[in-house]
Amino acid sequence: MSFFISSNVNAQSAFTGIENLFTEPKSYTLYNSKTPLKIDGELNEKAWLESPWSDLFVDIEGNLKPAPANKTRVKMLWDEKYLYIAAQLEEPHVWANKRPEKDIIFRDNVFKIFIDPDNNMNDDFEIQINPQNNMLFLIMNKPYRDGGVPVSGWEPIGYKSAVKINGTINRSEDTDNGWTAEIALPLSAFSFNPKDAKQNTRFRINFLRTNFDFTVKDGVYSKALDNTGKAFPPHYACWTSQGIINMHYPERWGYTIFSENPASDKGESFLLPYSEKQRKYLWLAYYKQKEYFKKNKKYALSLNELNVPESDILIDGKKNTLHLEANSRQFLINIKEEGSTSTISLDQDGLISN
Repeated sequence: MSFFISSNVNAQSAFTGIENLFTEPKSYTLYNSKTPLKIDGELNEKAWLESPWSDLFVDIEGNLKPAPANKTRVKMLWDEKYLYIAAQLEEPHVWANKRPEKDIIFRDNVFKIFIDPDNNMNDDFEIQINPQNNMLFLIMNKPYRDGGVPVSGWEPIGYKSAVKINGTINRSEDTDNGWTAEIALPLSAFSFNPKDAKQNTRFRINFLRTNFDFTVKDGVYSKALDNTGKAFPPHYACWTSQGIINMHYPERWGYTIFSENPASDKGESFLLPYSEKQRKYLWLAYYKQKEYFKKNKKYALSLNELNVPESDILIDGKKNTLHLEANSRQFLINIKEEGSTSTISLDQDGLISN
């Protein structure tokens, strides 16, 4: 990545060993549906048929791991009121826990949506749906890694969802093709307006598919257990790789752009903003600080202790400078382009401020 090149030798060497956290996330252009969509799991409206599918999902850690056994892909649209999401999940055995309680769906096979509507890496949303069309909604005040606490009981007013099974659910005697989820999420639930130019490209999103190994006894599916009686770890597939087995790294989520055009026009694509290239150095210092704290029970007081460059950081040919303010329990990292009055900062809670 050319924006890592600097006259300071540490600008390249500082990323050694954590390159998996700095691959560029994927992006998706959401086209406008000129008419409201019927949420029935069919995806047969003109707008859906013309909107592009995403790339097939990859392992959560990235392309260095084998491709997931079952294919998954998504597509998205929007209109004045809703963000529309459709997911197509290949699955030869569609099963779900037969208990209807919503709070248990995350323990079985599930499709998850992660949203940061303002790209500040805090106050994020998690939405889950299973093949029975049960849903679970959570809000995170900040990621778990920074002491975040999930808040349940939130449910966006006016949301719609549907699931279509291409096969039969919870029937072990046959082979299925998979299932499709179609969801309409009110944009107002995220305080997001795609027509606001300042908001338009800040909407970050990622998707996760969780699949457990299973056994069948007397025709009933259940999770396969190891010799200690615990379920085997699930298989994780996501749209854009996290680089780590943890979805709560919102800086790794995908980018979006909301186009006013219908899907038939296409042509509009996302371009990585200069500020996102600057942020990579903030995250470099953040990761190093967290690792330092883990080893020393306190934060470093200088970037030099972290092997992170401070000056002459070249981004698109422009010099940038990093600055760290810290004590043993808190820190604030700033990046600023030479000659500019604007800065971007990142604190110990992973909160980005412009």
